[in-house]
Amino acid sequence: MATMAASMKGQTPELKRYLRSNKLPDIYEALLTGLAVMCPGDPLQFILDKLRCLKENGIDELNWDMFVEEHMRPPNKIITESNLDFIFNLDDESMIDYIDIPVNIQRGQGYFGGRFEGITKNRTIWPTPEMYATAYGHYNMSLKNMCFSAWMQYYLHKKKKKQAMEKKMNRAALHHAHRILRVHLNVWRDWLRYRKGCQAMAYHKLKRIYFVSVGIVLFREWRAVAKRNKDQREYFEISLRRLERGENVDDEETFGQGDGDAQDKLSGQLGIELAVKVFSFLDIADLARCACVCRSWKVIAYHSSLWNRLDFSKVRNRVTDTVTTKLLSKCRPYLIHLSMRGCSQLHSSTFMAVSECRNLQDLNLSECKGLDDESLKLVVKGCKIILYLNLSHTHITDASLRTISKYCHNVQFLSLGYCKKFSDRGLQYLSAGKCSKKLEYLDLSGCLQITPDGFKSLSHGCTMLQTLILNEFPTLNDDCMIAIAAKCTKIHTLSILGSPLLTDETFKRLANNRHLRKLRVEGNQRMSDLSLKAIGKNCTDLEHLYLADCQRLTDVSLKAIANCTKLVVCNIADVVQITNTGVQNLAEGSCAGSLRELNLTNCIRVGDMAMFNIRKFKNMVYLSVCFCEHISEKSGIELLGQLHALVSLDISGCNCSDEGLSSLGKYNNHLRDVTLSECADITDLGLQKFTQQCKDIERLDLSHCKLLTDGAIKNLAFCCRYLTSLNLAGCKLITNLSIQYLSGVCHHLHTLDISGCIIITDKALKYLRKGCKKLKYLTMLYCKGITKHAAMKMMRHVPALKYSDDEIPIYYGYK
Repeated sequence: MATMAASMKGQTPELKRYLRSNKLPDIYEALLTGLAVMCPGDPLQFILDKLRCLKENGIDELNWDMFVEEHMRPPNKIITESNLDFIFNLDDESMIDYIDIPVNIQRGQGYFGGRFEGITKNRTIWPTPEMYATAYGHYNMSLKNMCFSAWMQYYLHKKKKKQAMEKKMNRAALHHAHRILRVHLNVWRDWLRYRKGCQAMAYHKLKRIYFVSVGIVLFREWRAVAKRNKDQREYFEISLRRLERGENVDDEETFGQGDGDAQDKLSGQLGIELAVKVFSFLDIADLARCACVCRSWKVIAYHSSLWNRLDFSKVRNRVTDTVTTKLLSKCRPYLIHLSMRGCSQLHSSTFMAVSECRNLQDLNLSECKGLDDESLKLVVKGCKIILYLNLSHTHITDASLRTISKYCHNVQFLSLGYCKKFSDRGLQYLSAGKCSKKLEYLDLSGCLQITPDGFKSLSHGCTMLQTLILNEFPTLNDDCMIAIAAKCTKIHTLSILGSPLLTDETFKRLANNRHLRKLRVEGNQRMSDLSLKAIGKNCTDLEHLYLADCQRLTDVSLKAIANCTKLVVCNIADVVQITNTGVQNLAEGSCAGSLRELNLTNCIRVGDMAMFNIRKFKNMVYLSVCFCEHISEKSGIELLGQLHALVSLDISGCNCSDEGLSSLGKYNNHLRDVTLSECADITDLGLQKFTQQCKDIERLDLSHCKLLTDGAIKNLAFCCRYLTSLNLAGCKLITNLSIQYLSGVCHHLHTLDISGCIIITDKALKYLRKGCKKLKYLTMLYCKGITKHAAMKMMRHVPALKYSDDEIPIYYGYK
């Protein structure tokens, strides 16, 4: 436009007058308006068409928007008159020189109402000041109108924008209020559900109390009547028989009179089959003693079914080559299972005798210090049908693995745990042998000398592996496990305790095989929720999950495994990020009906709501909530009594006192194993009520319950007569009287811990020797009242005894 205006600048007034008279600026305005609004695809053709239309219709009805369709016409002009005047230079002063004087201008009157001055011969007109003022006023008014219109449009735009913002803010405030109401509604709903559950539980408790009370009354009356009737019937029957024989009813029979012939009632009355069944529960030493009783017992003791299994580990400290060779020579045709675990005094003569047991299928040589490559070669050459072979904690080398791969074609179970002297080459021998395709179980725990190359060789040969144990393997990394996961696709049991270098990549690869049923991981700080998501998605047959001390796992992990319908065991001890939400996800998942064991030890964020949701696990047998400090007594511990299938419970370090313990035993009297360690508020009264309700307790841990006295142990001994394991460590008020009660009644006790019981003396050990004949494990640490001489004397009667008279440690909390 600037170029066009510059070209029109030098034109003559006659040309400009011609442009004005033929309305060329108006035609230009109409064409530009049409092009700007219509935006045609071919602008040149558009101009030609519109000019042709003007030629046909004329320019009399020319308007600025005549080339724009009706529905697209703008309300205001796009091109102002001032722009047209600037383009065609019509506001130049030269135009004024040639203005035609209208006919009505007479006697010197101006066009704008003023006077004309300086009219020349060529009719030149000079504008007067009035004309300038009028033109300026008109131009100023036009600018004001334009500014006012622009300001009005701006104001209306801001007003509309403000109204829209107010609407949005109102909607946001309404949404926020609804969201707050929804949150409060959910909290209220959870509270209402919890209160209804408590009310229902109270109703069931009262109902059960009522029916139990009525049943007790009826049973007592029925029992009394039945006993009286039975006594009367027996009395009359005995009296009638004596009268028929002509005897005096008042005479008493002499007990123990016989014909003088000794009889073997065991074999005579039970029969040989039942007698053999009884003898099958004895170990080797007891069988040898029984064989010396009489001839009939000797026949039973040497029955072939009793000698298909030999276990020398129970007499590991006394067994010698002479004894083993003699026994093996007698039972070698029948021997199938043989265990020499920990028998460090055996040498080549014993292994020669083992090699002659051709039917041997199960052989345990772990911790045999006399075993070397030559001895093992001798054994496997003779026992070619071995299926299970345990060589853990021995000094075998690569030569032994080469021997196994050469002669043991059917071995399925192989344990090489903590064998430090074989290398990757030994695994190459094993994977190249004929047994590699049948090997299903392999234990390489603690074999830190194995590198990723060894695992690659193992994975290429042993593709049928189903169980792999790699515990205490701190150098185990992703390269090792990825090689295993790529080839050994049938692994369903994996234990990698103490392997902190494994990441999510390993567990994703293992989960892709979809056969995983048992997974044990401990102390891994790189494992995250991503691993559990992959396992929960792919391994739907998962049954056993052990994830202790994996700190990066959260509630998302429990939600991921909640759909494993066959999950039986879940151990998430020391996973501190688990909260009530995670337990709720687990309880609402598909695994709620199958889960039998749950370990929440040190899950410090778990509280009462978790105990409320745990009630949904109807088949739960074992539960541990050790040191879960947010579990209260009334709203948490009492709810556990509703788990009627629960047999084992560990609430060590929880907020449990006499009331909670009494409620726990009142609603679940099927408990067998209970741990109450460090429950400092439990007194004699609470333990008395608990033992009176749960009389079938077999294992009880009362360590560091400092308020317990001899009265509590007295009630425990007389109520729980089948007690087998008892821990009283840290119970500083216990005296010799408690041990006297236990030894006098609890004859099945085989494990006892009285560490820190500083009042107990040597007299207590006399009670134990006299009453607890089955005692095998006795711990007496920090017992200053017991002398070393008495402890040494007690070692003759107890196989495993720990004793010390050191000072009480600070963590015992004694003042």
